[in-house]
Amino acid sequence: MTGFIAAAALLGLGAILFVAWPLLRVRTASEGSQRWSALVAAVLVAGAALALYPRLSHWSWSQAPAAAAAEAEGSNIQALLQATRLHPDDVPAWLELGRGYLRAGQWALARRSYRRADTLSAGRSAAALAGLGQTIMFENNGAENDAAIELFNRALKVDPHSPQALFYTAVALMHAGYLQDARNRFATLLSLGPPAAVSEAIAKQIAGLDADIAAANAAAKTSTDTAIHLNIELAPALQGRVPAGASLFVFVRSPQGGAPLAAKRLPATFPQRVELSAADSLIAGNSISKGQRVLVVARISTSGTPTAAAGDLSGQLSTLAGQSTQHQLLITGPVATPGSQK
Repeated sequence: MTGFIAAAALLGLGAILFVAWPLLRVRTASEGSQRWSALVAAVLVAGAALALYPRLSHWSWSQAPAAAAAEAEGSNIQALLQATRLHPDDVPAWLELGRGYLRAGQWALARRSYRRADTLSAGRSAAALAGLGQTIMFENNGAENDAAIELFNRALKVDPHSPQALFYTAVALMHAGYLQDARNRFATLLSLGPPAAVSEAIAKQIAGLDADIAAANAAAKTSTDTAIHLNIELAPALQGRVPAGASLFVFVRSPQGGAPLAAKRLPATFPQRVELSAADSLIAGNSISKGQRVLVVARISTSGTPTAAAGDLSGQLSTLAGQSTQHQLLITGPVATPGSQK
């Protein structure tokens, strides 16, 4: 496309000279006006060409900048390839080639370039490791995977300030629920002084994480204040009466009745340590309060459903929520009636 534009420019110049040259050659008293006529003619010819060609041609001029950028990137890659041929052991040259292929969306070639840089650096190039991780991410449409995260973590061991490794591992930690660790990495990334728009986005992410961390800490405190610690055991006389695949349901109820304040479903294995708190509430607004007198029921369900049935085994105790005591809850016998412990 660049060659075509150059040829078109030369032809346009020829057309301008064809019109203007006779006027420029006139040597009369009106020479000044003739020169002005030549200038006007040149402007008209050039202006007409610029105005008409985009309308009459079939070339998509809106795509011209992208095409020019792609052509420039291709030329850049060729130059980088030549650099790696001339200096096959130059790690920075291979890194630049990998970045060029990444920008061009050529993942396999980017991976090959970064691997070469990684090999030459004996695994001590954070940029090569992070580049390999990025390539894997891009190949998977940006989805996280263990191989990429492992590469980013290796990159951080080499350089704790690798921007790519900090960003991608922060996102992975955030998705995994490690909010404080994610925040720390975003904060480190922000301290590196990225461009203003990037800094603003990172700052917003950190603010969001701070809010999530505060909410999680509040929930943890509430759980601690209302926790009931249990060690659930099966009476010796009932050993052998628990069928394979049975479920253990543990409920916390108000002595006045009503829906459970908290509940958990667990495999029916014994002895078993269990903790219930307000965090295990089934219904919003209906949970355990600190210091509340509650009834705790443990039931082995042979059917796997929370509704009591004939043949189920159960035990219960009364306690106050929020105590640090480890309570012993013994399952001692069958449920009295099928509907008695709903």
